[in-house]
Amino acid sequence: MYYSSKICNVYYPFSADFNENMARFPGQLKFLFGEPLYINEDFENMLEYIIEATDESGNTLLLSVYCAGSGPAIGGHAKDNEAEYEKAAEELAAYIRQADTLDYEYKGYYLDGPCKIKMGVKNGKPYYEEKEMSEKEVMKLYEKFN
Repeated sequence: MYYSSKICNVYYPFSADFNENMARFPGQLKFLFGEPLYINEDFENMLEYIIEATDESGNTLLLSVYCAGSGPAIGGHAKDNEAEYEKAAEELAAYIRQADTLDYEYKGYYLDGPCKIKMGVKNGKPYYEEKEMSEKEVMKLYEKFN
């Protein structure tokens, strides 16, 4: 896992179409960048890509594109050159938002819910479903994830 601080959201978390965009996001990343570094059934740490952003002068920044409990986001080590990282992250977010998507299916768990998540894209159409979990299911997952 690449450790970074969140710079920006890819999609606004409280928008009316957030669940649809949330479902579209992994398919867009797969379309643009191939397979992620990892896919995890813990929804708060679902996936991550490390993207090397290079400007016209050849300067590079490493950005982390990930999906966590607050949704799709971009992070990086912006402490020393914050403006450059913010610009690169916003440009990458815009690039992702305009991308096509590939079909996929994801099944995972959001323990803060607590709920099961099933989402994906099928024949180009995104879907997102949440189902509440029983106390027994939650306890079993806490043991698994901790």
